Amino acid sequence: MTTVQRWTGLETRALRQALRLSIKDFSAYLGVAERTVSKWEAGQSVHPRPEMQAALDTVLDTSAEDVRHRFDVALNAARGEQRSVAFSATTDELGGLTAVYQSRCDLTAAMPADQLFEGAQVVRAVGLSLNMLCQEYADRRWQELLRQDAHVRCLFLDPDGTSIQSREREEGFPPGQLSALTKLNIETLLRVRDRLPVTRRERLELATYDETLRFNIILVDDVCVAQPYLGGNRGIDSPAFVMRQGQPGAGLYPVFEQVFVLQWQGRRDL
Repeated sequence: MTTVQRWTGLETRALRQALRLSIKDFSAYLGVAERTVSKWEAGQSVHPRPEMQAALDTVLDTSAEDVRHRFDVALNAARGEQRSVAFSATTDELGGLTAVYQSRCDLTAAMPADQLFEGAQVVRAVGLSLNMLCQEYADRRWQELLRQDAHVRCLFLDPDGTSIQSREREEGFPPGQLSALTKLNIETLLRVRDRLPVTRRERLELATYDETLRFNIILVDDVCVAQPYLGGNRGIDSPAFVMRQGQPGAGLYPVFEQVFVLQWQGRRDL
């Protein structure tokens, strides 16, 4: 059976999977915030505090044989995936980059929306239809998050603009298909906002822009997920990059944050 010398997000996730617990239940089991567990797992190489290292040791040591077996299997699989995208440079040398996925499907399999947004304080997103926010994260979860004082800003490509028509041609969609999907997603979040108490509605800001699409960017507290929109490729097939905020002004996180800020400044509020 595997002995963990030092816990990181990789081993923590394997243990949670072995116990067959959700992030919510696992965090309650450990007595920490859900967002803490999410950050461990999102960072992969993030090390929990010393007292939590000891607590994780205890959980593994006292687990049943079948749990320890599932832990070994999950950890070996995760390490295999990590080796397949391993870098020779450190995270700092890579500007805060922590993971690279070949497509959005690979991204969402490794980092589901429930994990990415759970316990978030500030969420900012700019892209085309923002499916990850609108189709993969339930309305009730947004309601819960916003009632807990989260602040969310979503910037959609204007469904009635000219840029979305260009993107439809690039991706080979019939005219109006991406526009219809974007309108549907906007209506979904408008309903979420309308159902919030009046004092909370300002915490969900929705807007559109009409410019050439460059990136799909989601900023969740100190984590950034960015996908380039490539000519001739559909957004779901584009590679995805995950990075963390480091020292102020350093790394890739502030670069993509600035892209969002500039687009937000030219927005049309909904």
